[in-house]
Amino acid sequence: MIVHEVFAQICDGEVQNVIVCDNYPIADYLTKCIYGSEAFAVDCLQYSCGIGDKYHDGAFYRVGEDGTETAIPYTPTQEQQVEALQAENNELTLAMADLIGGGTNAE
Repeated sequence: MIVHEVFAQICDGEVQNVIVCDNYPIADYLTKCIYGSEAFAVDCLQYSCGIGDKYHDGAFYRVGEDGTETAIPYTPTQEQQVEALQAENNELTLAMADLIGGGTNAE
């Protein structure tokens, strides 16, 4: 259960602030009130972004001292990590069964 949501307030392609809010419509409304009608909020709970980072093409970027942008990676939730591990475990179990079954059929 998510109790709070975290949003980046984006204006002119840059993270102006990061806020905790109950839901997206309120976060977006507050962002537009503060930074203007072109500004918008983006859910950033799974990204380690901060003020001054860039946002474009649906992704967050950190700007280095030399001006290069590096994508900020998405951090999966614990539920997503468990799901990925379960899928990997299922694939390995099937592969192992094929190896064991294949060895028996070859005899």
